[in-house]
Amino acid sequence: MALSKSQRHDVRLLALLRGGSYLGDTIALIALFLRLAPLGHAWAVAALAIAGSLPLVALAPLAGRTIDHQPAKRLLVVVGLLEAVVCVGIGLWHGLVVTLVLMLVLSSLVAFSMPGYTALIPTLAGEENIERSQGLVQSAQGIAGIAGPALGGLLVGWSGQSWPLYIDAASFALSAVATTLLHRDRRPSPRSEIETVESTRLMVGASFVWRDDVLRPIIVAVMVFMLSLGMVNVAEVFFATSTLHASALEYGLIGTSFGAGTILGSLVSARWRLGQVRLVKYVLISIVIVGLLIGAGGLVTHVQMMYPLLFCAGALVGAVNVMYNTLFFKRTPEPLRGRVFAASGAMFTASEVAATALGGVVLTVLASRTVMQIAGGLSAMSIVMIGPFALRATRIARRSEQ
Repeated sequence: MALSKSQRHDVRLLALLRGGSYLGDTIALIALFLRLAPLGHAWAVAALAIAGSLPLVALAPLAGRTIDHQPAKRLLVVVGLLEAVVCVGIGLWHGLVVTLVLMLVLSSLVAFSMPGYTALIPTLAGEENIERSQGLVQSAQGIAGIAGPALGGLLVGWSGQSWPLYIDAASFALSAVATTLLHRDRRPSPRSEIETVESTRLMVGASFVWRDDVLRPIIVAVMVFMLSLGMVNVAEVFFATSTLHASALEYGLIGTSFGAGTILGSLVSARWRLGQVRLVKYVLISIVIVGLLIGAGGLVTHVQMMYPLLFCAGALVGAVNVMYNTLFFKRTPEPLRGRVFAASGAMFTASEVAATALGGVVLTVLASRTVMQIAGGLSAMSIVMIGPFALRATRIARRSEQ
């Protein structure tokens, strides 16, 4: 179904504000890493990464419940303005301890805003246009992800480490203002069958996912996929620079190739209108192919051979993101979407943190080429094992709902 004029306005505005906010975040993160790296403490950089991830996991139950019980626009505007204030503080105070503390506060606020905006998408675009709106938002974030690191490095070199933080603060403030311009608002649903006493529990989002016969195997499969991608992210820099002897520019082009692929994959998959069985099937097939591409990447002998492989892998990852979120929207009742997306985001963040730690450990005993091959094989083989259960559960669920 075609989007109405007001729906197009809201979806485009959401894509713009999420892309702008993601661009500011990426610029700021580059500045923060460059702030801490000269201190010579690897643990300080690791602590920054943990401070940026841990609240997303720890606060997921509370964040999801708050999102489902408050009008979305009011909550997101307040959170966005607070994010801007905290970001200004990070720019003003450069001490290690205060930086880590403020980063914890900032990521605690992001734990509310990130799933809050995700849960808002069907309200803005309508249930029948979820794929299209998801693809547009993710494409905007993909473009920001490509441009952000380069802009962050240029800004730090040109103006120092504070201005990138002020720019990020401005992006949060502008996002808050832009949110007030949305025509539609996601409001708490009236008490219904789904809003029982059980649904008021903090862990209802994770509980819903693990009780759903379709979502449970899919989230396990995607978590293993995220684990393998996290290992690749750790090994990739060593593989490119030490094994393939890539220059800084050539290494940067690896990330650009992957990012450009995700944009294409998001835009193409946004045009698909798939039932749940086909969504599950395409997600599983895409993850297997990405695993094979990653494994093949571990076999290359020249860095230029990585570019087409990672472009194709990125396109499939972009498609997986759109299809996965679409499946979750279709399987989750509207009153629970904030809690379910907060819970699934927490699971993925935990997988990424575990993957970073695991990748660092594995790289101490194995070559980076071997780690990439293992990660690709792990991703592909896990889907081959889990896939049949996911497809069977989806077909049974669809028959029971008909």
